[in-house]
Amino acid sequence: MFRQPQFWLALALVIVGALWFAGWWPNFDSSIDLSNRFGTVENGSAYDRAAVNLGDAKKLVLPDDAVVRRTGVPGKVELFMKKTLAFGGYPPERMSIRGARKNMGCAVKVDGDSLVVATFGEWDSQIEGGTHMYLVALLPEGMELEQRKGLSGPESAGQQWSGQYLTKPNDAKDGYWYGPASPAVGWAAVSAAPDPDRTAK
Repeated sequence: MFRQPQFWLALALVIVGALWFAGWWPNFDSSIDLSNRFGTVENGSAYDRAAVNLGDAKKLVLPDDAVVRRTGVPGKVELFMKKTLAFGGYPPERMSIRGARKNMGCAVKVDGDSLVVATFGEWDSQIEGGTHMYLVALLPEGMELEQRKGLSGPESAGQQWSGQYLTKPNDAKDGYWYGPASPAVGWAAVSAAPDPDRTAK
């Protein structure tokens, strides 16, 4: 009986199905770097990329902790993001960096003759970890640049959140989420795509 190929195939399917149902499935996405799992939380980093037209902006304002390189495409700023979930808590629902990447990103707004870039979706539980982003920006040569505090991290101006209470927002996607999942009023989210090259590593 146990030598029959059908038996081993059925057993393998049952095991794979059980693991899949439990949230334990392999990573085939090269833009995702999984780290430790804590209970129902699948931690790790997701790498995304985006490009924003500078338009008539004469100056670009970036977070003070962004890494800047002067090799960008003329008329555009290229943004490379490393979005990390590092949480050791006990959410009431499953959390994974695979879906959490959609709740984090960059947002822009025009301020006079400046284009301002900020992050959103970062939060800190103060006890059990949270999320953070690492941003690399590629700028055209000659573009005036200012790097400003208060445009990244849990207190980023790009997200509207008191930081005092952790709640699941109505627009959270793909599992449980603490804190903001969209930009603040007056800011526009930048459309991003996975970056399999992991440029922001």
